[in-house]
Amino acid sequence: MNDSVRCRRQFLIVLSALLPIAACGVPLGDPQPRPVGIGRTADGRFRFVVPLCEGETVSAFEVKDRETWAPLWRVSQPTQPDERRGIVVLGRAQGFAEEEVRLTLPLPRNISVSAAVPDAPTIGRAFLLDEVPEELAGTDQVIDLDGRRLSEEEFRQQVTGEYC
Repeated sequence: MNDSVRCRRQFLIVLSALLPIAACGVPLGDPQPRPVGIGRTADGRFRFVVPLCEGETVSAFEVKDRETWAPLWRVSQPTQPDERRGIVVLGRAQGFAEEEVRLTLPLPRNISVSAAVPDAPTIGRAFLLDEVPEELAGTDQVIDLDGRRLSEEEFRQQVTGEYC
């Protein structure tokens, strides 16, 4: 048997072993988490937008240093409508009943954010803060996963269309 035939035969053996696994629908890795958008408030603070599916509310929000994974800010039990529907301004704890970790400053360049939503898969994203333009301040625009500027509503529709 020549090398070409032997190679094809080995490939077919491996393929036949993998087909039953693929047919069972075994996932080949974790699905991408539902993304979070980032924008700025009128005074320039970072504003996060967590797109929610019908009937969902945010129960907690956390910001971590992406290099050390140290918590930088954590809040839970939203008390205000904006926070419940996924609009979180970094450092504004007044919209939450609990502030488990007070905001640590200065912020590192690279952060990771996550939102806890009961009975929902992971919602979160990493950001390079110096890539969030100042000119977003005072607009309803957020940056999506591809770095595009979208209105908050367009971003919510895009994400809920894919994840809900």
